[in-house]
Amino acid sequence: MPSTAKSPFLMSMALAAALVAVPALAQTTLRLVPDFGAYHEVPDPFEKPDPTTRYKVVFDVSQATRTPGVVHQGLERVARMVNLLNRHGVKLQPGDIIVTMHGPAAKTALTAPAFAKRFKDEANPNAELIKQLTAAGASVRLCGQSMVSAGFARDEINPDVKVDIAAITTMATYQLRGYAIIQD
Repeated sequence: MPSTAKSPFLMSMALAAALVAVPALAQTTLRLVPDFGAYHEVPDPFEKPDPTTRYKVVFDVSQATRTPGVVHQGLERVARMVNLLNRHGVKLQPGDIIVTMHGPAAKTALTAPAFAKRFKDEANPNAELIKQLTAAGASVRLCGQSMVSAGFARDEINPDVKVDIAAITTMATYQLRGYAIIQD
């Protein structure tokens, strides 16, 4: 009898240890954009990403950076979405996430030397984030109209950024292809 009495106790202890370990395991899920896009675990959310759904999203990034010297809040938001989708088992395919930068956000697409030259030796903190987004399968785009209007030369643009004819046509094209649009 003593061995049966210990068994429920041991089982409950093992269950308690497993429940304590779950949050720790969840936080060690590999982030596709490792240095950006931090998120918080939310216990028992009403809505969460569905791993059986293909997420196709265009992020419209047009606002100026809120805090100079810090990564653009719109790009940080893209990284968070990529990491949250991955955390919940969504397998993104290359091109499922499109980022289109235009207007005041266009300078975000400059190379570090071009940014420093144009903006009083300020560093462009976005280059590494853009690199990690593209490595995760996102397609980062710059509005060609914004590029030309701002006087940026093609060789000043980050090599991880593709230049489209216009953000408005890119967004329209992808919306017609079934992509959701998320604005700044």
